[in-house]
Amino acid sequence: MEGITLVETATLQALIFSVEDMKMTVISTLAELKDAKKPYLTSREVMVLTGFGKKWVNDNKQNIGYSLVGGCLRFTRKDVEEYMSQNYFKSKKK
Repeated sequence: MEGITLVETATLQALIFSVEDMKMTVISTLAELKDAKKPYLTSREVMVLTGFGKKWVNDNKQNIGYSLVGGCLRFTRKDVEEYMSQNYFKSKKK
């Protein structure tokens, strides 16, 4: 036979908060993974990925590579990442 367990309200609320926080973390992580798999990016997504503004994206679109679909710029994630990697310099340690 099962017994009844009493739990303080504060403890129960803390547990509920922890579960809700974990749920939001899982939802956020799944959204990030979904975005990371998107092969084509809008200008805004390129701005978020690179940390640069609209002017930089427009000035560098020729070097990155792009297509114009329905009047909107589209970039491949691979091209943007390659462009950023090409321009990454690291000094050699002596």
